[in-house]
Amino acid sequence: MDLTGQWRFFEQFEAGFDMGYALLKQEGSVITGNLVYTEYIYDEEPFLIDVEVVGEIEDDRVLLKGVSYVVLESSFEFEYCLDDRIAELDDQDRIEGHSVDDQNLEGRFVLRRLDVKHS
Repeated sequence: MDLTGQWRFFEQFEAGFDMGYALLKQEGSVITGNLVYTEYIYDEEPFLIDVEVVGEIEDDRVLLKGVSYVVLESSFEFEYCLDDRIAELDDQDRIEGHSVDDQNLEGRFVLRRLDVKHS
């Protein structure tokens, strides 16, 4: 299964949700890319962020780790907590799993392939 391509991204967590897209490139079992999304935290102004991710595929799971970020648009300054994401790979056009950041806040996310290619 090749995960290279563009994906819609949605994540739900206790304090809000994220919506955006991911650009992923897979070479062997290694995955690199970016998640670009707007984060909506309840009772706060939303912000737009670009998170660089690296990871790998192990059997039928994908592990993605946020390694750096750039705040693209925000009305306030903040430090962002990067997430680790773990997902099951049981559909070539959908990646679904959970995330946890370095403050132990957890979420559920789904990536849906935008550029669907079937052989």
